Amino acid sequence: MEANFFHSLKKCVFTLLWLLVIYTCTAQMINNKPIDIPVGPTTFSSDFIKKNKIKSIAISIVDKPDGTVIIDKGESRGYEFDESGNVVRYYYTVFNSVQKEDIEIPALKKRGKIIREARTRTVTKYINDTVFVTLFYDNQKRIIIKRIRLEDYSDAYYYEYNEKGQIKKELHCKETNVSENKREFKLGVQTILSTETFEYVALTPIQIKKRCFNDEGREYKKAIINYDTKGNKLSENYEFIVSWMHQETTWQYDDSDKLIKRSFLSNEAGEINEYSIYEYSKNAAVVTETKFKNNTLTDEINYLYDDVNMLIKSEVNRDHINLSVGIVKYVYTFYH
Repeated sequence: MEANFFHSLKKCVFTLLWLLVIYTCTAQMINNKPIDIPVGPTTFSSDFIKKNKIKSIAISIVDKPDGTVIIDKGESRGYEFDESGNVVRYYYTVFNSVQKEDIEIPALKKRGKIIREARTRTVTKYINDTVFVTLFYDNQKRIIIKRIRLEDYSDAYYYEYNEKGQIKKELHCKETNVSENKREFKLGVQTILSTETFEYVALTPIQIKKRCFNDEGREYKKAIINYDTKGNKLSENYEFIVSWMHQETTWQYDDSDKLIKRSFLSNEAGEINEYSIYEYSKNAAVVTETKFKNNTLTDEINYLYDDVNMLIKSEVNRDHINLSVGIVKYVYTFYH
């Protein structure tokens, strides 16, 4: 009887340890694996967002050039999520221009005496444009509309899927919004800019050929896509039919399926070789992303987490080209 007790206890401990392993392996807030449709400068795990009941994330960014004080350029990003953890809206700022303005500073007087003369100080203002994006999903959590709001119109992308969940059609439109409330969308004029359709042929159980067709139904590029036996995407190799251009993206994983390297090769604008290397904490969260371009170190991003819930608190982004550090802060709201 005592032996049975300890056997049951051993099984219980093993189960708890296994559940802990599962939890830590899914504790990753950032989803850095390949996805078909980008959903913002940073892609978050919808399972993690749902589990932690995150409603929104507001991100502020300041810059600290080497040897000078911190500069606030007004750069920011933000995400809104539904209760299933899907991004439904996000925004980000894009640098536009710099304006310099002279400000008159009056003389400083003390007891009727001027102790500092009037002077002029030049103030630098950074002008940014803000891009707003809205996403809509079907009942299988697949994106069916991605609408990017620009100045007076929106770029809208409509997606259709085949029975295997692969994108079979992408419709790109220019749309106007006739709603008085700009946070709400009411379709005005819609102009179709392009239509792309896609066909997929399974060459082997882990290799797919993708064919891309333009508005006229002509194939203009093709790809070979490779997977491992676990379903992780290993590579996408695109070739354009009527030109010499090609693009190749590869992904490498460790034994626990965490992405450890992403590489991108292209000859579209000269030979480009970009790659990122990822490092993880003991509980499978990305702690460092190191970026290279043509074998030159460009950026190093370090993520700092809350030890209890593994939410990202901040980032420190070292720009090795411009010799500066970006300091990024995260602020959350939650569903009750």
